[in-house]
Amino acid sequence: MGDAQAARGFTLLELLVVLVLAGILLSIVTISVSPDPHQSLAREARRVGELFALAADEARIRQQPIVWEADTRGYRFVTEVGGGRQLLSGDDLLRERQWERPLTRLAVIEPGARQPVQVVLGPGAPPARVPLAREWVQPRFRLELANDLAQVAIEFDETGRGTLANP
Repeated sequence: MGDAQAARGFTLLELLVVLVLAGILLSIVTISVSPDPHQSLAREARRVGELFALAADEARIRQQPIVWEADTRGYRFVTEVGGGRQLLSGDDLLRERQWERPLTRLAVIEPGARQPVQVVLGPGAPPARVPLAREWVQPRFRLELANDLAQVAIEFDETGRGTLANP
């Protein structure tokens, strides 16, 4: 048998090219799978904005004030009935929730204010409380959320709708 029919293997260069391509593909998959901390916090902020609007609608339907309470571990919607505080636990959407990653700072800021009206900086601090009015027009405010990896802000308009603020 001649040299043309001899078994031919891969060259070192061909093996290196395959390894480099496999490494590039693996790094792309790893990057796309690992969550972006800013996107994660932004997703939670959008959820809070949507839940505020839902809670404001609920306050109008019930004709009962609802208060959003939040600390560094999580947040909840509370109604005040007969001077007593009651968690809205029967509603699956307005149930108590934990932050995906504990916050390091939570601030409520009114328009034109130089300093936040309320700030929560660590565990054990009293929760921030934002009342949701039963009226159709709500006071405007800004909610700033920060954890050890990212920070976002939500702007609430007169209708009680929250949208992510531009950085």
